[in-house]
Amino acid sequence: MATSVHNERVVDEEERVCLSNVPGERGWWMKTNKNNKAGEIWSKYCSNRPWLAPTPGGEVALFMIRNRDNIVDAAIAALDHCFDGNTADESLREVIQVLLEWDIYFDQSSEEETAQPLSERGLRMALFVAEDMIQVPRDLGMIPVGALWEIIRSCDGIVGESMSGGVGEKAGAVV
Repeated sequence: MATSVHNERVVDEEERVCLSNVPGERGWWMKTNKNNKAGEIWSKYCSNRPWLAPTPGGEVALFMIRNRDNIVDAAIAALDHCFDGNTADESLREVIQVLLEWDIYFDQSSEEETAQPLSERGLRMALFVAEDMIQVPRDLGMIPVGALWEIIRSCDGIVGESMSGGVGEKAGAVV
């Protein structure tokens, strides 16, 4: 459906997209799924779009970099008990680093993460951005945002245990 809508709007034939149908099973975009299709779909999608990052995690990182000041200011205002100017910026940089190294932390060949991806503050920042700063599809597509949520979910049980309510709650949960 989305592909056909896009193709109706293209100006140049080179912009036309031909993608396989999106799989119906739950979690198909996640790298931990052995039948991962998200990387394949993203590669095809961005192959003729040099302004897009080569990975979904890189695309979210670009969004965060472009909107850094707004994200930091909004995080300080919304989560003032967690962040000041320096800690908010450091946490955002940590999330960006993990997104850029997404393949390092989540190797498709294994089910386990190779490192704890985010500190508690990094997790709070990632949750804040995912829940309050990004709107799909206006800001980013489903596949890049899926990468961010996969990283957040990987912290469940690691960092999430120390947060009241775990990862599923709002980022402002009091520790």
